[in-house]
Amino acid sequence: MKNKILEICTNIDDSVDYTSTKLIDGGLIDSVVLVEIATGLMEEFDIEIPYEEIIPDNFNSIDAMVRLVEKYV
Repeated sequence: MKNKILEICTNIDDSVDYTSTKLIDGGLIDSVVLVEIATGLMEEFDIEIPYEEIIPDNFNSIDAMVRLVEKYV
């Protein structure tokens, strides 16, 4: 799952180093990219991520995104 999430993120913006654990806090991705990633995850895994879960803590790293997706698959 981690590799698939990394692939989704890279397809959205391949200029970002997704090995970082501060993707949002470090300014590597902005709110537009965050929403694109959330949409990509929902489409790929056929899940619905509630609006209140689309927060920086859940998208600050690939591992955080894996934990988020695992809650809904």
